[in-house]
Amino acid sequence: MNALALVLAATPAPSPSPTVTAATGGSPGFLGFVFTFGLAAVAVLLFLSLTRHLRVVDRRAKQLEADEAAEAEAQERGADGASEPDDATDGTR
Repeated sequence: MNALALVLAATPAPSPSPTVTAATGGSPGFLGFVFTFGLAAVAVLLFLSLTRHLRVVDRRAKQLEADEAAEAEAQERGADGASEPDDATDGTR
């Protein structure tokens, strides 16, 4: 128990200083605010631009899909029409 009492009675290292020093530099100040505000503004503009570009891409994809569907339908009609001769174009005039 003597060893335990000796360890507990030892002074802590490093010993605490009796005076409290003031913490300096705890705030980034005006320049920090301006930089953070500017960064946030640029991020908002970037997000708006990204949203606009994604809408354009979505619109183009929908238009391309509609065009391909119309083309496939036209080809299907053309294939059906080619197998059945039309009365006006049978060549017996």
